[in-house]
Amino acid sequence: MPQSNAKKIASLGLTLFAVTAITGIILGAVHDITLEPIRVTMENLKTKALKDALPEADAFSRVEVSAQADPLIKSSDVFEATSGGAPVGHCITVTPRGYSGPIEIIAGITKEGRLRAISILSQSETPGLGAKSAEPDFYEQFEDREAPKLTVVKSASDAPDEIHAISGATITSNGVTDGVNAALAYWRDHLARPGAETEGGQPHTSAPAISGEAE
Repeated sequence: MPQSNAKKIASLGLTLFAVTAITGIILGAVHDITLEPIRVTMENLKTKALKDALPEADAFSRVEVSAQADPLIKSSDVFEATSGGAPVGHCITVTPRGYSGPIEIIAGITKEGRLRAISILSQSETPGLGAKSAEPDFYEQFEDREAPKLTVVKSASDAPDEIHAISGATITSNGVTDGVNAALAYWRDHLARPGAETEGGQPHTSAPAISGEAE
């Protein structure tokens, strides 16, 4: 190989190496620059979701999760909710399975055991079907429920323990409801204060700051 060609190849190799190294440095710097804003954005979204699930609260503190918790309960995401320093309830994050994948939900439960509301943090359900779980027409059904366990039905219902399924998305509807039921059961078994009563006046029974079917 002529010496001039060898020099050209060596020069090209050094150039490619330099470009690759500089590109890596730039990408690393961009990653470091954007990492903190992304973290802050995610924390803000989580705080909003917690607030939506338990509007009476103004602060949320993580609490330790029992080893006996249902697998649907996220181990790092159970919060005690307070208002002016006084306990008002808990927010429990659950990840039930929907039709297309996990659905991340925060269930807000008052200190009396009433399901105050839920927030859908993330879902990957079918657009126009299961994705409607993140729309108010569906998730607002869970507001201010006092029943210890909820059931999905396919027709509209005013019963206190029934949730009207999304048309064509029964699997998603059941998934969300199963997750909420897991949160309610965990609250009763691990977070309810001794002697606490539901807002209906009946005692609970078992059943800490910053959230195949058609489908």
